[in-house]
Amino acid sequence: MGSKVAVEISRLVTPAGRFLRAISLIGAAIGLCLTATGCDDSSTATSPSDTTSSTTPTVAVPTATDLFAGRVGVSGSAFYSFSVIENGTVNVTLAEVGGTGVPPTVWLGLGIGTPSGEDCSTATTVNTAAGTAVHLTGTYAPGVYCVRVWDIGNLAAVAGFNVTIAHP
Repeated sequence: MGSKVAVEISRLVTPAGRFLRAISLIGAAIGLCLTATGCDDSSTATSPSDTTSSTTPTVAVPTATDLFAGRVGVSGSAFYSFSVIENGTVNVTLAEVGGTGVPPTVWLGLGIGTPSGEDCSTATTVNTAAGTAVHLTGTYAPGVYCVRVWDIGNLAAVAGFNVTIAHP
């Protein structure tokens, strides 16, 4: 056991041993300083502040309903422009289709988009028969939009239609 103590003491006496001891003491001193600084009683604890803000825009419900009544020929289309005055929900329903030689169950194309010259450039579309349920819905920012109705290849004669557009 005496030789083990001598080996331990010789490690501390050698230059490498003294260097390691000095580094250990410096590390301990730095750790003690950092701990003491973090525990200073002169400062008052504060709670984190909430710097986030709500960026989710309010979505308005439809407050106006436009009726788009028109006619579409074989391979033809028709569109109607409307304005959304505040960010909100737009609901479009193909409510009725009919005419001589046109069954009320015929399917047409229905879309929402933005006016483009003398047509409507649709962003959302569906092929559907007339009904009472909403066919297209979405949230739209204030602006001018359009609804387009077109023959998807099912018409043998000119069809009359009614589309309801509910929007803010």
